[in-house]
Amino acid sequence: MKHKLFIFMLMVVFVLGWWLHWSSIEKGERLAVANCGGCHDLSAKKKNKKGPYLWGIVNRRAGIVDGFEYSEAFRQFADSRQFFWSEINLDMLITDPDKLIPGTRMAEKESDSKHAKAFKNMQNLDNRKELIVFLKMLD
Repeated sequence: MKHKLFIFMLMVVFVLGWWLHWSSIEKGERLAVANCGGCHDLSAKKKNKKGPYLWGIVNRRAGIVDGFEYSEAFRQFADSRQFFWSEINLDMLITDPDKLIPGTRMAEKESDSKHAKAFKNMQNLDNRKELIVFLKMLD
């Protein structure tokens, strides 16, 4: 009896863990579409829009997307160091693009906000984590 209960509990933990992970990915996708999709392609088509495509961004070197014309501020930032889009760097960018890369076009601000328009609902750490979990899936 104890053996069956143990197996049942393992199955519950596995299913719950899977459900929570999938729920996080779905929320991350909604956040990515709402906050990033207007300027960045999130699909495997890898099309540049107002911003470069985001497919494969996690751990990609910054400023290397072919065919995309980066702002002067971003180009100087990326060229002056070996900068990669780690999860920590993505979190810093989403939190406040202008603080990470002063003068970047991503930091288009509203008059009543210190944060970029696209990220005004991304000040919550859990939202940023879920968005980055989704971005990690784009490989």
